[in-house]
Amino acid sequence: QNVTYVSDVEGAWDYFCNFVSHSKGLNFASEAEANDRREPEDLDLVLDEGWHFVYGGDACDKGPGTLRFLEAVVRLKKKCPGRVHLLLGNGDVNRLGWALKLKKAEFGHPKDATMTLWSQADITKSGPKEFTQRREELALLKDTAEDEVTDAQVTASFRQCLQHSGWLYEYLQRAQLGVLLGETLFVDGQVIANGQEDGENQTDRTLENGEDIQE
Repeated sequence: QNVTYVSDVEGAWDYFCNFVSHSKGLNFASEAEANDRREPEDLDLVLDEGWHFVYGGDACDKGPGTLRFLEAVVRLKKKCPGRVHLLLGNGDVNRLGWALKLKKAEFGHPKDATMTLWSQADITKSGPKEFTQRREELALLKDTAEDEVTDAQVTASFRQCLQHSGWLYEYLQRAQLGVLLGETLFVDGQVIANGQEDGENQTDRTLENGEDIQE
């Protein structure tokens, strides 16, 4: 089977656009520079017939392109559900917990979170990561200066992403732990014989070709 694969975009939109430009099976529907891709039609991806696209996990928040990347790959997954495979990386799995906290209105502070959504920690001490990069992306999408985007707007963007119809929620709903294509197993992380360490008992099961691993 023909497979085009990329992993660990982590919000780096320029990196993903560069990958698409070199991919044999995946293309944007229209020509544009990476930072000019802001509207839904500019994010539209086309997967050639006979090709599968595997995204290997870790979609978010280490670059100022998380919103555009999530929208692009989720929309492609909706168009080609049997040929687009979105995997859960460790960072994505962490965000499953964040979504649960948001749903229950239990705003603790996950160990790897640097954003003021979960605490009032000094942003400068947290470093220029998720919060400042989301502000940068919102400013680009709104075609305004970064200092015109308030902390409240940035926080609201994170919360909206994790609610129903939010792009991160949509990604997590459609992602799986792994997928078998031909004789190749795609998964983010280590695969241990029989599924367990230290000789723990586990029933072996043969995967079918093309099967998504959900648990």
